[in-house]
Amino acid sequence: MTTRDLAFEFAEHACSRSYGDLPASVVARTKNFILDTVGAAIAGSSADGIDAGLQLVREAGGAPQATVLLFGDRLPATGVAMINGAMCQARDFDPVYEPGVMLPYGPVFAAALAAAELAKASGKELINAVALGTDVACRVSNALLSGLAWSRTATLGVFGAAIAAARLLRLDRDRTVHALGLALSQSAGNIQTVIDGSLAKRYQGGFAAEAGLKAALLASRGVTGPSNVFEGRCGYFNLYEAGRFRREAALEGLGERYEGAESSIKPYPCSREHHGAIAAALQLYNAGVRGADVESVVVTLPPNAFALSGKPFRRGESPTVGGAISSAAYGTAVALLHGRVTMGDFQKEAIARPGIVDLADRVEVREDKSISDARTLVPQSVAVKLRGGSAREAASKGMPGSPGMPLSARELREKFEACLSHSALALAPDRADAIAGGVENLENLISVSELKGFS
Repeated sequence: MTTRDLAFEFAEHACSRSYGDLPASVVARTKNFILDTVGAAIAGSSADGIDAGLQLVREAGGAPQATVLLFGDRLPATGVAMINGAMCQARDFDPVYEPGVMLPYGPVFAAALAAAELAKASGKELINAVALGTDVACRVSNALLSGLAWSRTATLGVFGAAIAAARLLRLDRDRTVHALGLALSQSAGNIQTVIDGSLAKRYQGGFAAEAGLKAALLASRGVTGPSNVFEGRCGYFNLYEAGRFRREAALEGLGERYEGAESSIKPYPCSREHHGAIAAALQLYNAGVRGADVESVVVTLPPNAFALSGKPFRRGESPTVGGAISSAAYGTAVALLHGRVTMGDFQKEAIARPGIVDLADRVEVREDKSISDARTLVPQSVAVKLRGGSAREAASKGMPGSPGMPLSARELREKFEACLSHSALALAPDRADAIAGGVENLENLISVSELKGFS
């Protein structure tokens, strides 16, 4: 018997599911992730490179179809999805799905919000679309067996964005398959953007949001895409992953478990791969260790984390903000010196501070080659040698903000308010309550245009 491509399984599932089918826990978590993503986008509004993208979509102009978050511009939906998606990921502070090593909510939510405006969709429809889109993207990422080279946030985010947009545009199964096929034609994005610390990294999520929405819009107009999207001879798995995947992992619990709802909320505005090291460094700080007393530091990371966060942070190498975001050496140094890691630590002037650069230069990041699991991010440890010869060590066996170590309600609110404090526009004191209230009440909105505080 011939097995049909996963695209048909995902499309059929998406077309058969509505808000009423979502478990209450998934609804609650999805709303939390939406609020966290909106907060990250508002913080991202002031990040380097975002103004250039906003000016680009403004200059292009066109039909007033959708709304740019925070700024309020009404512009063509695909351009809005691109800039909103880039803002969501500009601070590297949006939700992360650790098993698949990706950030699904930026591209999926950005595409879904623009599609919801186009379709005049309800709040319930938006929640359902985001839950379905992130589920598909995370399921595909969870099926992969190889390490990172492509950016899964980008290459798989486009499929999640296409599913979410197709659901909001109310496409049938066949047109949803075509939307996935058209998404395959645009799937792109790589980890070199992280390795080089470039601004392109924050745009890859925006490109995925734009491409996913465009795929669904074209499919709605009768444009066809390849149907063997994932398992065809030149489908995603064979073309991008050399055929290394577990089909059963992509389908297990489909309709019962929503993988996107198993994502984590980041406590620190930097690459997830070294959050365990930062948490360990903060343990040491809270136990009395101070950066000024540290002679040297050794950070140990699993191979999966080391691949992205293991590069040194050296004096005299003109470090970039992107490089600091993806550097375990930098994040650990900040934690040991200041006892916290905030968005203020990832600004041009901050990463050049002599004390930070001096300590980061004395941090050695090592790969724990005894770990064979290509996916795991833990354990992570920090060992410090103090001036005078004594030594201290701390370790993280779990990742803060993960489903097993969730942030408290107070921590979530503090993070959201911190994000709003980095807005490119001055915000009224009640703006945080308006946005949070709008998301909390999302399922009761007849139209997403009723959302308050987003723009």
